Amino acid sequence: MSSTSPSLLNRRQLIQSAAAAASGIALGSGPAFAQSSDAPMRLAVGFPPGGAGDLFARILADGLREELGGRTVLVENKPGGGGLTVATGFLRAPKDGTQLMVATGSTAISAPISRAKPPYNAVEDFQWIALLSNAPFVIAVNPALPVTDLKGLVAYCKARPHNLSYGHAGLGTTVHLAAELFKDRAGIDVVDIAYAGSGPAITDTIAGNVQFIVETSGTLLPHHKSGKLRIISAMAEAREKIAPEIPTSREEGYDLIAGTCNLLAAPLGTPREIVEPIARAVNRVMLRPAIQERLAVLGIVPITNSNPAQARAFVTSEVARWSAVVKKLGIAL
Repeated sequence: MSSTSPSLLNRRQLIQSAAAAASGIALGSGPAFAQSSDAPMRLAVGFPPGGAGDLFARILADGLREELGGRTVLVENKPGGGGLTVATGFLRAPKDGTQLMVATGSTAISAPISRAKPPYNAVEDFQWIALLSNAPFVIAVNPALPVTDLKGLVAYCKARPHNLSYGHAGLGTTVHLAAELFKDRAGIDVVDIAYAGSGPAITDTIAGNVQFIVETSGTLLPHHKSGKLRIISAMAEAREKIAPEIPTSREEGYDLIAGTCNLLAAPLGTPREIVEPIARAVNRVMLRPAIQERLAVLGIVPITNSNPAQARAFVTSEVARWSAVVKKLGIAL
């Protein structure tokens, strides 16, 4: 996620500089991790099937199966708590490289910092392996709403205070915080409706039970193209290649830069000799053209040169940035 602090350009500079500064971790070619092991590798993800985090985890799993010579790689959905459930359970996972966590921005950043009593410290309680991707959020409305742009949505909401609602993937998720930031910046009073993942939130927005939704562009674009939803704004620095016709929030006068990310983590205490080969393997996966093409369809930008030091630096920076937003908005779940 990102907000009014350093721009996405600064985030990219952080990514590049931290990657360059990482000591003693060569992420070039090398033997794939644990090729001789027959034990399945399990990727835990904190959301149900169908959402952006789940789709990314499945693409990553496909790439790892090829990279690791056909080794079994399973995706295990452990939804709940806006991304908290998977992380709290993962604290006790084996430290042998067989169980990893694909953490979205919700699990790694927004879910713990939005709780009055965080169940874990995202920076200190996991062994971060790699930052794998970024994806900006968009705002989409039910097409029955008589609005075609962000200014129109703001005006429509202001004329009906507390009578409209928006859907999101769960309390404390990145989309929840991004939407609350939008409400604050726009000065609108709408009700937030939390769902157990983005799938049911999308379904209810299409049905008109809620009036708008914040999600990733790749997740909503098929519904936009079919006319079931209308994407009106992207919370991005620049218009996305996947949907260049959709203006950014800044183009309409609202300083909204927000999105989600995907990181890979091992349980804290996993030996370096296990972590580093995994980091090399996932970087090779992110460099595969077929993987990049599949991610592009979802509006996900792959990170192809990550390492454990850079991933930890990213989580540290984003936790600090969004903690300030949580404090300002008074969010304490």
